[in-house]
Amino acid sequence: MSDWQREDDSEWLWRISPRDDLLVERLSPRSEVSDFATTEAERDWWLNQLAGYGAQPGDYVVERVPGPLSRAMADDRDRRNRLVDANWARRKAERDARLADEQGKR
Repeated sequence: MSDWQREDDSEWLWRISPRDDLLVERLSPRSEVSDFATTEAERDWWLNQLAGYGAQPGDYVVERVPGPLSRAMADDRDRRNRLVDANWARRKAERDARLADEQGKR
């Protein structure tokens, strides 16, 4: 994390994060942190960095979020936790339904 991020107390920030459907399929989505920028120039710099690593433009969501940075990061962490929990609940329900269906065929 850059020095400007550690000291940032901006009222609004840019959040740059993988799309939710891509995020929940990652190995450790709870531990990842979105990138945050205070200006359009910083936002564009992050997007150029991601493109340099082969990220497709549609793979990331860029949106304005309320600051300061500590609040934005906490909100992002809570959002990711909700996404992961919902994804695991969906997968468990699918597995339980599949097992019930298989037992019904026996």
